[in-house]
Amino acid sequence: MAVRILIAEGDIEQRNAIRETVKLAGDCEILGFARDGREAVQMALQLTPDIALLSYDLPGMKGPEACQILSRLAPEIMPVLVADSKSHEQFENALRAGARGFLTRPVNVRQLNTLIGELTAIKDRMNSSEIEDWGDPSRHPKVITVTGAKGGVGKSTLAANLAVALAADLPHKVALIDLHPQFGDIPTMFNVVPKGTMADMAPLVKDLDADIVANYLTKHSSGVDILVSSTEPLPFGTVGVDCLDPVLHILKENYRYIVMDVPPILHEVTLHAMSSSSVIFLVANLYDLTTATDTKKLYDALLNDHIPAKYIWIVLNRVSKANKLKSADILKMFNGSVKTTIPNDSRLVNAVNQGIPIMLTPGDTPLKRSIRHLASLVGDLPKQQGQDISTSMQSDERGAV
Repeated sequence: MAVRILIAEGDIEQRNAIRETVKLAGDCEILGFARDGREAVQMALQLTPDIALLSYDLPGMKGPEACQILSRLAPEIMPVLVADSKSHEQFENALRAGARGFLTRPVNVRQLNTLIGELTAIKDRMNSSEIEDWGDPSRHPKVITVTGAKGGVGKSTLAANLAVALAADLPHKVALIDLHPQFGDIPTMFNVVPKGTMADMAPLVKDLDADIVANYLTKHSSGVDILVSSTEPLPFGTVGVDCLDPVLHILKENYRYIVMDVPPILHEVTLHAMSSSSVIFLVANLYDLTTATDTKKLYDALLNDHIPAKYIWIVLNRVSKANKLKSADILKMFNGSVKTTIPNDSRLVNAVNQGIPIMLTPGDTPLKRSIRHLASLVGDLPKQQGQDISTSMQSDERGAV
């Protein structure tokens, strides 16, 4: 297919010279001639050429300005600036304006053919499926941190079951990291003995690659691959940022979702985990005011650490009619930023004691539906039956046990 070219040049002799050069070039089609910058932009937007050859010193609107407009309004057009010489200032202006190329007069056939070949290759790549895939957010890895302001709010249980829900459609594309160096519960919840730990991996940090990390992952029948910080109590910080950062980088190359169960401690490691996340779940409950106020303090601390509010989701866990606080109080405290609620379920304790995530137990319950709904909010799974936050909180408080 012929390369479609628009020529914009105010000087008639220069315009004719460029036209003759284009005719001698490869398979090219001249769509028209513009005599000033405004006409060049108007014709380019109407005719959509593959390449627009724009004189740097077009009358009226200069070439760089026309180039800038086309780069914004018609990125599929390749604007090329043509000047008498290529000074440092002109070249910088061309780059800032979004030019795809720069030619000096007199334009010769070899110079033009080389540029056309380079621009055609760029355009073909821009239209390739590889580039299109980058525009699909469902193909981007997501890091989900689950934490809370204090222990006992159910964050580990939520992290484990959220990972199972995500893995239902993408087995072994979900990694679950237990970032607790002391008394982590994830292995117990899945009834597994870890193959290795991040503490064991730490001495190998300079040589880490996908194969080494895979050797420390424990594969579960649910499709969740588990990585733990330690199987015995170790000083906090034993697994540092120098280990966590490359591990996350490697996991993002091989997993669609990485769920992290993060301890309720503000520390270099936990802050790095949260700042590396696509979304942070702050888990709280309605049992007492101290949990709510501590959660608010953690929320404000994360905002002060320059984590945008839109990436911090408040999740109210174990909501029931027996709660001491009301959902309206929490909504007011967090300016309506509570994302969803998880109802209480008396069968949860038995599932934990058996080492089976409740998402893997028989039957359908409000708890399971709420976790699937939460998975659909952070992932790209088909949305399950779930209620809007404004109504789900009320129904959970009225009917959950």
